[in-house]
Amino acid sequence: MIFRYFRISTIENSFKKLNELKRGIRKGSFEKPLEKNNREFVSQKLGINLAEFPPAAQAALKLNSEFKNKHLNDQTEPQNKIPNLNLSDNKIQSLLDEVSQPDFDLDPLKLEEDAKFFRTKTNCSGCGALLQCNDKQRDGFIDARKFKLLTKQELNFTVCFRCEFLKTKKKLLNVTSNSFDYDNLILKKIVSNKKAHVVILVDLLDMPNSIYDGWSKLIQENSSVDMIILGNKFDLLPNTGPKFEHSVMKSLSYQCLKKGLKGPQIKHVDLISAKTGFNLEKVISKFFDCWNDEGDVYLLGMANAGKSVLFNKLLSSDYCRPLASEALIRATTSFWPGTTLNMLKFPITFMNEKKNGQRQRRLKSELDKLVEIEDKRVKRYEKTHELKDAEVFGLVGSSFKKYSIQDDQIDLENAQATYSIDETTGMITVGENFENNRDLKQKFKRDARLIFKPEMYKNKSTWFYDTPGVLQSQKILQNFSKKELEIIFPKGLIMPRIYWMVPGQTLLVGGLIRIDLLESTNDERVLFSIMASPALPVINPFKTEDADKIYDKYYNEGNILRVPHKHHIREEPLPSLKSKTFEVSGIGNHMAMSDIVFSCFGWTAVTSRPGVKAKIRAFTLGGQGLQIREPSLLPFIVNLRRKWDRKDGSQSFKAVYYKKPNLLKYL
Repeated sequence: MIFRYFRISTIENSFKKLNELKRGIRKGSFEKPLEKNNREFVSQKLGINLAEFPPAAQAALKLNSEFKNKHLNDQTEPQNKIPNLNLSDNKIQSLLDEVSQPDFDLDPLKLEEDAKFFRTKTNCSGCGALLQCNDKQRDGFIDARKFKLLTKQELNFTVCFRCEFLKTKKKLLNVTSNSFDYDNLILKKIVSNKKAHVVILVDLLDMPNSIYDGWSKLIQENSSVDMIILGNKFDLLPNTGPKFEHSVMKSLSYQCLKKGLKGPQIKHVDLISAKTGFNLEKVISKFFDCWNDEGDVYLLGMANAGKSVLFNKLLSSDYCRPLASEALIRATTSFWPGTTLNMLKFPITFMNEKKNGQRQRRLKSELDKLVEIEDKRVKRYEKTHELKDAEVFGLVGSSFKKYSIQDDQIDLENAQATYSIDETTGMITVGENFENNRDLKQKFKRDARLIFKPEMYKNKSTWFYDTPGVLQSQKILQNFSKKELEIIFPKGLIMPRIYWMVPGQTLLVGGLIRIDLLESTNDERVLFSIMASPALPVINPFKTEDADKIYDKYYNEGNILRVPHKHHIREEPLPSLKSKTFEVSGIGNHMAMSDIVFSCFGWTAVTSRPGVKAKIRAFTLGGQGLQIREPSLLPFIVNLRRKWDRKDGSQSFKAVYYKKPNLLKYL
């Protein structure tokens, strides 16, 4: 991957036509390394602002003897006179050689630092870290060669090396960042805001671990803070029958209640999929109904709950002001937890009657399109039974083609007629063929970045903030490789793998989960419905006394367990399997009373005859995140079993996905 420097041609034009200053280099560059006194003197005597130049161009001008001798020593020149350097082509080229640098690869070992430049006040557009080029071991680092060529306006749309490396190489670089006190930096700020609103994003697959205990303080300490709770990753759950959605909502509401999220401040609870867009338009409408221009909105959630994915979806929706939607870079997303290091934000659209009419017309037209797509998926599923066609999904778009530009203009030189600006009203009009012209859309995005500044919306808009996730049991995921995480995290709808066991037997799910059935009433068999990534192998039940030997054998010989991989080099060794013991009571062979949650690795629903009590010892790496969840998230998941596979002594049932959920009832 090669960094491209788009500013070289602009710098060249600026040097060649500096006497005219027709456009110059955009205003607002980082002001070092020119000394303060020299910079002020130059600005006063020449009537220009050297802060308009990138740092490298400032340094080149400072060293230019013709510039200093001709103008800095001339005390009689008018302040507003435009300078004429009369530079030759050779001199211009030599100055450009000082400014420009050769292309370089994304190699962490070849990065260049420059201690003269301190950390800026500009955040990385991908992770929120403050940008800097003086320490490559810290967050927010940009190669010094690139940093020197960027103006302040360009820094607003720049990502740090860590984000760039993550997007291109799919590898996470561990960098040093300041200690982060979540309660003081995030929750305290929200409590002190008298008009703050909160969106709690809960990972349905990892409840109750994905609900932070400290969030209840927001309700207790600030009566004006209200919340909307969203259960994410609904697209990964299989439909288990008529009460499918009801059981998921019941489990989500009960777990929130146990964590203290209750009362009239909870305005709404809903199920979404940030990945597929399911139910998001309905939620956006709810945002407008509850909080239209009435305070900032904060998105809270545990690490890996899907906050950045949801943030990016909202950034492309009606909820974000259209100019910001075009200009802002999307947040960095990855398998690893803790990608977001600081707060990211976008300005929220103020919904009025006219805009709401535009939005409703678009939603109505998209409804017809969605119905057509769903009909095709239903017919295809009936023929192929591909699980991808059984996932819920939705369409998220923008309704507004016109928007206001505050106190600025867009450069339309050499632009086609497919978008234009009215100088009297400041409105940008998009033509009919705009959406089909990729090159023009890219130019439009660049033009939007020329004029977008957060100050445009100061005191004129509320803001939506994406916050760093809370790292608890999810922190262990940082020590897995990308290939291992691709195995751990399901890519699509999860089907249960159902096994029965009797006391004295053990079940392994990869090298991450171990389940021992210690006791059961009258030695009754117990059903375990494993809900984990289908890429994780399940080892058929065997005697508990042989569990340690079998685990070591499968871990050391070949790669039967798949995760963790023996030969993967880790910065820190993974913890060993640690256990907790739970007692579960059965309520019937067709309904699970409880789930055992294995943190971010999955869970199992436990089912047995009425009155049967089972004592279960559950293991996971480090023992973190092991929880009992009552009521069960999918109590009827066991009913997906259809046939006992008796081949080779297997104790598993084949699961059949017999019914596709009715997506149209959500529309």
